Amino acid sequence: MGSTKWEIVHIPGKPPISPTQQPKVNVFASVIDPKVTNTLIRKLNQIAPLEDLRHVKRVRKSCSNGQTQLSLILCLAGEDGDELGSMPEHVLELVNCYQLNPFVTQVCRHAATTKEEWEEQCKLWPTSFHPPTYNIDGITGFNEEDSKVVFNHMNHALRLAISSNRQVMTLIPHEIAD
Repeated sequence: MGSTKWEIVHIPGKPPISPTQQPKVNVFASVIDPKVTNTLIRKLNQIAPLEDLRHVKRVRKSCSNGQTQLSLILCLAGEDGDELGSMPEHVLELVNCYQLNPFVTQVCRHAATTKEEWEEQCKLWPTSFHPPTYNIDGITGFNEEDSKVVFNHMNHALRLAISSNRQVMTLIPHEIAD
């Protein structure tokens, strides 16, 4: 376990995309009666979950002619476009049962990584925004001195682990924590 030096290397995420150039996907949505919102959300989450669009909020609230209006994402629209025939059968049953009038709209395909992207996304449809934690002060990693201390403690813990003394094995978590 000589004097090997470990180097911490930052691996960047996806390259930044201009907020106005974010990739989008078509979805079916419908204006709904606020009284049935919870029922529809529960049913749609079971029959047509938005697995790849977890950042997109299922309901959009807007104001039209002084009245509050709720729109609900029903499901993804097929690659073909806006034909109701591409809607899953169970969703079509809900559309008929609740007398909904589906329309096609666009939402952003990926979660926003910056506030600017998020603001642009919300112009289409509301989304959640969780800023990346690697930019927060105190979570940026270790400085050179701290890296050496961490390396030395981990090296010591490995040496303790390699020694076959069972009593030492119970000390390893304490050594790492210290």
